[in-house]
This record gives sequence, structure tokens and C-alpha cells, in this order.
Amino acid sequence: MKEVRGHYYDGTSSRVYNVAFSVRDGWCHIDGEGIRKRLRAEEISVSEQLDRAHRILRFSDGSSCELPENGHLAEMLKGSNLSDTFTNRLQRSWRWVALSLLLLVIVFFSGYKWGVPYAADKLSYRLPYNVLAAISRQALSTIDDHVLKPSQLSAERQAQLRARFSSVTFPHVQKFPMKVEFRDGAALGANAFALPDGTIVFFDKLVQLAGSDDELVAVYAHEAGHVAHRHGVRQLIQSSIVSIALAAYLGDVSTLGGAFAGFVLEAKYSRDFERDADRYAAAVLKNNNLSPKLLGTFLKKLEAAHGKHSGDEARDKTLDYISSHPSTDERMREIEQNSTR
Repeated sequence: MKEVRGHYYDGTSSRVYNVAFSVRDGWCHIDGEGIRKRLRAEEISVSEQLDRAHRILRFSDGSSCELPENGHLAEMLKGSNLSDTFTNRLQRSWRWVALSLLLLVIVFFSGYKWGVPYAADKLSYRLPYNVLAAISRQALSTIDDHVLKPSQLSAERQAQLRARFSSVTFPHVQKFPMKVEFRDGAALGANAFALPDGTIVFFDKLVQLAGSDDELVAVYAHEAGHVAHRHGVRQLIQSSIVSIALAAYLGDVSTLGGAFAGFVLEAKYSRDFERDADRYAAAVLKNNNLSPKLLGTFLKKLEAAHGKHSGDEARDKTLDYISSHPSTDERMREIEQNSTR
């Protein structure tokens, strides 16, 4: 007769009894120091098996028995009517473990592919403007302190461009006031980026590269598209959805500004985000009696300025206005289609 020795607890005192557990004639027996119990399987629940950790048998009267998992116990449970837990049986089945792992991978992939972008999209439109403004101020301050320098453009030239941009009309009502800043991007080259609160930053080299102010309007319209569609904050939420959700509801946004600063300088927008911004720019340009082709033409100039070629797999690690995933040729074709609609 096989038995497993362990400890019995009566459930009413702290006393520990040394007992032996066995299964005989369909009954579970516990025999030891003044303890003699005979129970049916339905009166006992068995704890889950965790490697070689002791198992706990709990009885309907509140008492329990702690038994070492030495191999004999699992064999006794298997050969009796004493049912092991469903979870424990699944954990010992490699088929169920493999299926669970597969389902876990599917859940995580689905969440990353569809769930997080959906949540980021919905949450981005619920963030109040003062939160976006706080994030943007902190981000720009961080970038100014560590990367950018004051613009070398004359005050007159800056005022001229701001007046030109302020005259641009949008096909839809802008939810945020658009604000233009100029900076010397130094090694970052000819670039521009938009912050969530509607601040658009132009680098001096980008202004100098443009053949006309209309081309800069095309850049302005594209960046306004990123603002209108909340691309920046959506990308930030997707990369740190838990942190930004807590900050949005608890009110601590100062650290998000620093995080967004790094995002602005290193992250690339997705294909869909860039296409959305291009389509938005095309609509803005047509609304102002300008050709959407201006954006495509300027993209080519930027590509040449950065020494890039369409279809080249090399990726520039610095912030680059044309470092989005779609190739310049692909974007130009879509802009061409938008210009004829």
C-alpha cells in the first residue's frame, strides 16, 4: 500500500499533526497522531501543482493536509477518484501549453497591430488642449536645450513667412491655433516637424532649400495634416500607452514632454500617417489655389539634399522630413492623383 507522509491541520488550532495519506478502496485515508479520517473524493479539493512544492488537500470541514510532491502523490491522485484541478491537468499537457502559447502570441500581436492603434486613436482625441500644449512646450524646451540653436533667419524673413502661413485657409475648421517657429537644426539638415499643440518648427536649411514660399506652404500644409490627425500624440501613445494614459488622468505631463522630445527626433511616422498628411496637404493646397504637385516637387528636392534615392533601403537615423516609410516616388504618384481629383 502506497502512502505519503505529511502534516495535518485541524482548522481550529495551530497544532501540526504528523500523518500519512493513502487511498484504499476508493476512500482517502488520513492516519496519524490521534487523527483517523476517511473521506470521499468529493469532500476534498487539491491545490495546483507547482514543480516540487507541497500540495494542499483541503477538506469540507475546514481542515487540511500538506503533502510533499514526491511523485507518489501524483500517481495516487491519478489512480483514484480524487480529481486533480482542471488547471493543473492543463499545465501538464504539452498540447494545451502549446495552444495557450499560440493564443497568447495571437492576443499580443492583435493587440499591438489593432488594439493599441485603436486605443491611441480614441485617446488622442480625448486629450484636452492644455495637456497637448504642456507636452509640446516641454518637448520643444528639451530639444532647444540639447539639439537646436536659435534661427539664423532674419526677423524680417521670419515675419514674412509667418504672415504667409497665417494667410493659408483650411478646408476644415482647425481645432488648434497653428504656430510657426524657426530653428537652426545644424546637423539635422533640411527638416520640419509638428508638435501636438499645433506648433510647427521649420529648420533654416529647409527654408533656404525652397525655391519659393509656395513650396514652404506645401510643407506647412503637410505638417498641419499631422497635427489635425493627431499623428504625433497617437505615435507617442502607441509607444507608451500605459504611461500616457496615467499621465492624462493623473495630470503629470512634464515627463511626457521629455519623452516626446526623443520621439520627435528619432521616430518615423507610419505609411498611413504620411499618406493621411499628404492627402490633407493636397486638400489645403487646392483650397488655396495652389497645385498639390508643389509638395511632390519639394520632396524631390529634400531627397536630393539628403543624398537619398527612391527605393534605397538605407534609413537615415536623424529626424528627416522625408524619412517616412513610403518612397518619394510612391508619394508623388499619390499626390499627382490627388491633384487631378
